[in-house]
Amino acid sequence: MPEFTPIARHANERRFVALFAIGAMLVVSIPALLAYFGAPAGSSYLGFEYNTDDHMVYAAWMRQAMDGHFLMDNRFTTDAQPGLTVHLYFFLLGLFAKLLGIPLAANLARIALSGAFVFLLYRLVRRLRESIFFTKLAIAIGVVGGGLGFLVWQSFGVLIDQNPAPPLAGLLLGRLPNDVWQPEGFVFPSMLTSGLFMASLCLILLSITAYIDTRTRPKSVLIGAVSLGLLMNIHSYDVLLIGLTMVGFAASAISQKQLTAAWIKRIVFITIGVLPAALWFVYVLKNDPVFQARAATETFSPNFRAIFFGYLPLMFLALIGLAPRARTRGPRGLIGLALVVGLLGSMFVLSAGHQDGYFVTLPGWTALMVVAVAATVLLAEENPAYNMVLAWSLIGIVAIYFPGLFQRKLTMGLSIPWALLSAYGIEAILQGQERNGRNLVTVLCLIFVSASSLRWFSRDLEFIRLNVSNTTVHPVYLTADAQKIVQYLNTVPGRRVVAAWPGQPSPNMDEKGERISDSFSSPVMPDLNPILAGLTGSYTYAGHWSETPNYNERRSTLSRLLISNESIDQKRKDFANLGIQYLVAPVPEAFGGGSIPDLSPLGETLVDGSQFRLIKLAP
Repeated sequence: MPEFTPIARHANERRFVALFAIGAMLVVSIPALLAYFGAPAGSSYLGFEYNTDDHMVYAAWMRQAMDGHFLMDNRFTTDAQPGLTVHLYFFLLGLFAKLLGIPLAANLARIALSGAFVFLLYRLVRRLRESIFFTKLAIAIGVVGGGLGFLVWQSFGVLIDQNPAPPLAGLLLGRLPNDVWQPEGFVFPSMLTSGLFMASLCLILLSITAYIDTRTRPKSVLIGAVSLGLLMNIHSYDVLLIGLTMVGFAASAISQKQLTAAWIKRIVFITIGVLPAALWFVYVLKNDPVFQARAATETFSPNFRAIFFGYLPLMFLALIGLAPRARTRGPRGLIGLALVVGLLGSMFVLSAGHQDGYFVTLPGWTALMVVAVAATVLLAEENPAYNMVLAWSLIGIVAIYFPGLFQRKLTMGLSIPWALLSAYGIEAILQGQERNGRNLVTVLCLIFVSASSLRWFSRDLEFIRLNVSNTTVHPVYLTADAQKIVQYLNTVPGRRVVAAWPGQPSPNMDEKGERISDSFSSPVMPDLNPILAGLTGSYTYAGHWSETPNYNERRSTLSRLLISNESIDQKRKDFANLGIQYLVAPVPEAFGGGSIPDLSPLGETLVDGSQFRLIKLAP
């Protein structure tokens, strides 16, 4: 391989990074472009096909920003609330949405941030190793790296729903690997689905790179402090992940005798950057009961088997890369490597008895954390960037089981450090091979680790073709009726409380009338509640599993009221008691009649469509 001067090497790498970033942006824009220009006659692309209800929460914040609100509230409940939420990302995005509309603004931001991420990833990778091959390999795996989910792939759900069950089902304890369903834990799925996730990943990279660079570059303090402060505002859980990682990083720096008083001072100054957003977070949590209920929503991390198989190829390659480096450290390094294997192995064994809730208690989690930090210290090297990636990977595996209700959110970007370490493993495998053999093995490794990312891409196209989100009750396209209702509600000033049918999925059946596993079509009855809240800024009674307090109870109440045999007067009273002013009612004939009543006598029909009517409920 030809030798490059540092200038020539950087120029070569920058060209690759620019082309890779452009390529990534183009690829992740394809589903949205196909959906935009391939929308059925009379319909419009909603802008999202994965976790649609979550995106409507974000859309509701953007919609409030479009109305000029800096302080926002939760539009997915009718409960009283002070309206104290500040979200800078969606506020700025909402300003663009005034010109472009919510779907286009959100997708353009997602695509642009995907390109920015590649450049920021390069800033970290170039600190790991001065090698063009390693740089290109690490960036590629860092973006597309995933696990074994492609072997048991499904389009819907988090539990294995296949008949016959796949060979891995027993080891997985009936659960899908998280690279099938958890986009925030991986880069390419995040690029494909969420601008918020990409903004968070960009800020994580800026923050940890600043912590590394501030050792010798005092100017990095400002970049780090601002990045960490923004991250605390837009995705606060990630700050805890960085904080836990910094425990291992600081311990490794101490072991390498690198942690000077000046570096400690700069690290402290960067960390202080979280205080304004953190203090406001505490204030909102103390004074907003709706926010308190939202923060108390259970979001437990999945069984470790789902995590293990979701990252297994990256972990395996990373261990191959760690082995020769550990040997050069002598007994210390080998003990560190043994601790890593023991940590993963013990968590795998212990997970056999984990059903739901917390995997470990606080003492158990603390013990795992001590092992992860010890392994980081024993495997630490002179390069701080390497130690940061090592700490992120090992502590990240433990962090996601921190005994807090929000623990699943700590998976953000976990594929990144393992992917970077796996590049060392591929280099170790290729050592001494000729160029053709090296290129072949590299391509095969990339195909293997990117297989789940390819499935994410194809699934997005499938959702668009079927006009159904992974939620099974939300569509990809808005019908003409829904568009007219959205347009009308956007002209109504003041507070609006809207309710719609909670939605009914459409599972596919075989010729015997039995349900086909993991197969859904466009919902029989779309759940328009979150969509109306997101695109019009209206309040809704039951719109989101996390944002709406007591969501399941409220959803049941709304469903019962819609189909009840009560008199019109009684129904009006019931809706009034719930605070509902407008009702999006299905036209019975459009849905086969049956149990769907005609609700038009409840009030004045403002929009009369072939499928849905917007009714202003009479007092």
